[in-house]
Amino acid sequence: MNNNFLNNPIFICGHRKTGTTMLISLFDNAEGTVVYPDDSSFFYMYYPRFEDDRFTKKEKIERLKIILDDFLRGVIDEFNISDEQKQPLIKKHDEFHKNVLTEIISSDDFSLKNCLQVSMKHLHQSFYPNKRPKVWFEKTTSTEIYALDLIKMFPNAKFIHLIRDPRDNWASLKSGWDKKYHQYNDEQNRLLQSLIERGKLGLEFAKHNQEILGSDCYKVVKFEDLTNDPENIMKDLAEFSGIEYSEDLLYPTRLGISWSGNNFEGAKFKKPSNKNTNRWRERIEEVEAQIIEYHFSDIMKYYNYEPVYSTEQQANAAKDFYKWFNFSTPYSAD
Repeated sequence: MNNNFLNNPIFICGHRKTGTTMLISLFDNAEGTVVYPDDSSFFYMYYPRFEDDRFTKKEKIERLKIILDDFLRGVIDEFNISDEQKQPLIKKHDEFHKNVLTEIISSDDFSLKNCLQVSMKHLHQSFYPNKRPKVWFEKTTSTEIYALDLIKMFPNAKFIHLIRDPRDNWASLKSGWDKKYHQYNDEQNRLLQSLIERGKLGLEFAKHNQEILGSDCYKVVKFEDLTNDPENIMKDLAEFSGIEYSEDLLYPTRLGISWSGNNFEGAKFKKPSNKNTNRWRERIEEVEAQIIEYHFSDIMKYYNYEPVYSTEQQANAAKDFYKWFNFSTPYSAD
């Protein structure tokens, strides 16, 4: 089997709830690709911490077991298919899991590069055996932070960074409070603070990575453009990725099985949808939009997401939000 494709990664970048899962699923069934469905989680569960020699070989193996097992089993569990239909997928998963660990352990190479390449190699063999891939796709919601590391590991790498109006991004995050994000945050303000810190960082990396690496290597795509004109955007992304365009690129799948999205409000989509594009006025509080505009104003303007509130309104909202932030965690007088 020709494994030359392992040197040709395409990393999908972008903050959570900016459409990265949708985008990776559009590439899943296309010819010339192998796709790690949804977040691979290597960039927040493994790299860079577990490359360090302070972790034993056993500890690294245990961490890889968690990454490889929990994720793909979770993807399979989400399919709206019978337990009988899931059995072949579970069998493929177990084969994939075993073969990845066996090869990494035998090579004694626990670098991120080797972990990714071995994972994609066996994902191809287990789930996409009939494909002749030219490239592979990975996405984790912090990949853009490590783009300058990744280009050194993979000189042929390319990056597609999906961005979204941060007010709509907050609306999507907020809609998932009850179903997901309350598990990781003590209150909604904490989730908003995360957007301010991590979401803004992601937008700034979109700008700076493209400036450093060039547009032939690093492409920034707006969620709004993708959902309003999926055919032309996917044609452009297919050319950028070095694969042939087909209508398969308009229909999301996971592991080759039709997928209807991860919308927290229960909406199901057969193709990219602009249902929640530019709807932040209906979905979030005015003061939340003002807080976001205060912190994101410059980078929003750079990407033509125009603020609508005055500087005074933004500043007052940010000031009041800081009153919460200043006393939201215990502190010591020491």
